Formats: sequence, C-alpha cells, structure tokens
Amino acid sequence: MEIDIFPLPHRKEGIARNFDKGFLGILIISYIIAAFKTAQCIVGNDAEKELVRFLLTIPIFVGYYALFVLVCHGIKKGLYAFFKSHRKEWNNIADREEMEEHIAQNLGHIQKKAQEKTATINNQKNVAPIADDTPKRESNVESHSPEEVSVTPEALAKLQLKRDIQKAHDELEVFINQVQIDRKQMNEAKAAREAKKLDAILKYTRYTLMPYGFTDEELYQIEEAVKLLVELNGVTRMEVLSIGKKKGLKQADLKNFCWNIANQYGIDPKTTALFALNLFYAWFSNTGPSSIHNTAGTYTIEIDANIIDHLPQLEEKVLGKNHQ
Repeated sequence: MEIDIFPLPHRKEGIARNFDKGFLGILIISYIIAAFKTAQCIVGNDAEKELVRFLLTIPIFVGYYALFVLVCHGIKKGLYAFFKSHRKEWNNIADREEMEEHIAQNLGHIQKKAQEKTATINNQKNVAPIADDTPKRESNVESHSPEEVSVTPEALAKLQLKRDIQKAHDELEVFINQVQIDRKQMNEAKAAREAKKLDAILKYTRYTLMPYGFTDEELYQIEEAVKLLVELNGVTRMEVLSIGKKKGLKQADLKNFCWNIANQYGIDPKTTALFALNLFYAWFSNTGPSSIHNTAGTYTIEIDANIIDHLPQLEEKVLGKNHQ
C-alpha cells in the first residue's frame, strides 16, 4: 500500500467527494502557509523583499512535502516490519487456542456418546434374544451418526492423551510461577541479609576507629573504602584519600582491623594487603604488600573472627553502657 499525501477526490458526486476536496484543500493551504511563514522568518517582513519571499516559498513548500512523505513512509515501513516479525507467533498462539477450545468443547460430548453406546451394547448382551432382529439392529447401526460410529478406543485414548498433556502443561505453569515467587523471596531475603551484614561491618569500622581521633570526613572515606572492598572486591587508590596518622594505632593494629573485615567476606590476603596499604598509607608508606598480614598477640585492635557477634560489646564499650 502506497501513501497518498494528496489523495484524488472520489469520482462520484456526493458527500465523500466534497469531503476529499475539502481535506485536500486544507492540506495544500497548510503546506503553503507553513512554507510562506518559514520564508518570512528567513528573509524578513520588508516590502522590498516580497518577490524573494514568494520565490523562496516554492522550494520550502516542496521540501516540507518531501519531508512529510519520508516520515510517513518510514512509519509505514516500521509498522510493516513489526507486524511481519510477530505474525507467525500470533498465528501460532491463535491456532493453539482454537485447538484447545475445540477439544474442550467436544471432548465431553464424544465421551458421553461413547458411554451411551457402550451401555447399549452391554444391555443387549445381557438380554436373551427372543427373535431374530438382525435386520433391525443393522438398520439402527446404519442410522447412527458418523460421529457415533467414529468413536473408537483409539480415538478416546488420543483424546485422553491430549487432556493429560494439557493438564501437565497447566501443572508445569503453576509450578514455574511458584518457583519464580520462591526465587524472588529468596533473593530478597539474601539482599536483606547482605544489607544487615554490611551495616554491622560499617558500625564495627566506626566504633573501632572513633576513639583514636579520626575526623568525620576521614571516617566517611574509610567506610566508603570498606564498601568498595566488600561489595566489589576493589581497593580505593591512596591518591584520593586524605587520612592522617593517629596516635595510639600501630601497623599491627591496622593490619588486624583490615583482616577482621576481609575475613567476614572471604577476601584473599593479597587484596586485603593492598586495601590496608592504600587506606592507611600514612602508616605503611615504607611497607610492601607482601609484608602486610594479620598479627597475633595483644594489640589495641586484636584479631577477631567474629566481629559481628561481638558488635554489641564493642558498641557498649565505645558509646557507653546506657546507650540504647
């Protein structure tokens, strides 16, 4: 189907022809007005330039027309490609739904006819024949409808198989939906546990370093570096940090501090060493990563593999016993 920007009016006289003429006239007038206004904006409103405006209106009119045709053609091609790409899928869905509806509507009727036929045959077997009624039974058989005669055990088995397949399909769909709900709940619970664990690690960071004179800005930088380490296994560059050396803390204390955090997430020793070296560069400016490891013994910050479980005691020690 081609796009007609200026459709020809109907050949027959009447309302349709008058409507087409009116629409065509409005469309042409709109093009001309738009082209003239554009030329007026370009040239100006001077009376001396009226001829220039008129001559400029013509190519602008043609350009607007060509642009409109291209836009309409692009929209048509896009819609055609969209419907063509989805046509097969929509047809398959419609055919499947029609087949399922047909089976659902006719299966009960066919089974009912088969059951009636079976009951009639059984009754005839149980009753002793009084007379020869072979011609009558033959005429009854001949009078049966094609639908009753075509019902066989094989056909019933096929219909039952289709029903079983549909039932299995429905059960599978219910199962998949339930699994998706369970998986979503599992992921939400996992995210909640990770968020709770990270919050505890950040509290441990603050409560451990606050007593040694770290400023609010320094504590913020340290917590952001800890988030980067535990969430992305990354290390903040020392060039972007400004954490000064504090009294009361030694290299061994900070080694133990970094190890306690990394141990909660199973972070490898090499990454942990780089984390300590970059974060606390003022203490490790002359130290290589290979020599940074946790230190056993009695220090201000000791080795603790269960810092989350011991967080309430640390909080009480730092914030006071009356802290709620």
